[in-house]
Amino acid sequence: MKKTTTFDVIIVGAGVVGCSIAYHLTKAGYKVALVEQKHVGTGASGANFGMVQSNDVEIKHSIPMVLKGYSRFDTLEDELEMSMEFRRTASLRLLSSESQWENSRERSEILPKAGIPYEYIPPERIPEIEPEVDPRGLFGATYASYQGQVNPLLLMWAFLRKANLQGLHLLTYTEVTGFIIESGTMKGVITNKGDLLGGIVVLATAAWTRQLGKLIGYDWNIHTFRASAMVTERFPGLKIRNIVTSADHIETEINGPDDAELTVLALTQTPEGNFLIAQADRPGEVLDSSISHVAPQAMSEMATRFFPVLRKARILRTWTAPTTYTDDGMPLLGLVNDVKGLILAASFRSAIVNSPIAGEVVTQLVDKGYCDIIDINPFSPHRKMEQADAVYKVKTTQSSSENNTD
Repeated sequence: MKKTTTFDVIIVGAGVVGCSIAYHLTKAGYKVALVEQKHVGTGASGANFGMVQSNDVEIKHSIPMVLKGYSRFDTLEDELEMSMEFRRTASLRLLSSESQWENSRERSEILPKAGIPYEYIPPERIPEIEPEVDPRGLFGATYASYQGQVNPLLLMWAFLRKANLQGLHLLTYTEVTGFIIESGTMKGVITNKGDLLGGIVVLATAAWTRQLGKLIGYDWNIHTFRASAMVTERFPGLKIRNIVTSADHIETEINGPDDAELTVLALTQTPEGNFLIAQADRPGEVLDSSISHVAPQAMSEMATRFFPVLRKARILRTWTAPTTYTDDGMPLLGLVNDVKGLILAASFRSAIVNSPIAGEVVTQLVDKGYCDIIDINPFSPHRKMEQADAVYKVKTTQSSSENNTD
């Protein structure tokens, strides 16, 4: 790379959102650089479960965005001319008590009216939906049929493949160390391999957004936690029909009560028969990707509670990635008022389902300076945040098993 190179738009962060933005901007004819400090999908996108989920949507403002993003997957493989192993599926969330259902009641009233099926299922109906689950001891379940799953690595490469054909400049192992700002206007970025000049910079940097913001005097309200998952050997003779989650959780101290890990069940099966099992969440404002010593054991305990056959399964791989949440469950998506030419697209509650629409929104912001695809005002980087309907943190090692992780 030359010491100084000029582009129309510089995107920082080659996760699923950054790759989508790169595709949409190059499709619109812009000269684009996509800058990644390591390799594509280094962060949460590369460790993602691949759920194209709508039932987890923040319910006050985010439903229109999620519905539009979800609908894009109907034709996305044809548009990108590449398989990403997308399939429609459903989500079954197992409930152990009536109070767990009460935590989901508001969602069950709002989502169906918006076009997202979501209902309570009594225990006797659970075997109809997922025969492999033993309903004994369960109060029931919530069932969301309007879901999907995709291979997140293939999704990123599908976006990138098209973007590369459209002239994208992909710069991996290139770390942004500063920004070039003159009179409140973005002029480019400083990297460990030289300066990149461009009138528009997009931060699609997820867990690294707060750190980069501090370089220009911002402390954006994005929090990190480390999410762990694992994959088992193949079970070709066993097929589950749904993404299965649980409202129960396990809390485990790692290095004392201020460093606790919360483990819930999220389980699905690949077309080849492997089981993907998640997730152990370890809060902390760090970007460490090392898995804790208790995460595999806790995830195994949650999985075998409902699927005893997995006690015989061999774990092939475990991993952890830093991911993010905001206090109100909404992303930071939009223009930064005090720096002309700076756009944020970070901390999506479910990055996979929102990735197509994020690319369209950012492209329109670059084209027109505003967005009329959806109302992004609630996602302003400058908003005052209130607590969301779900908060991704371990509150106490003695808390009840009825946190809302839906």
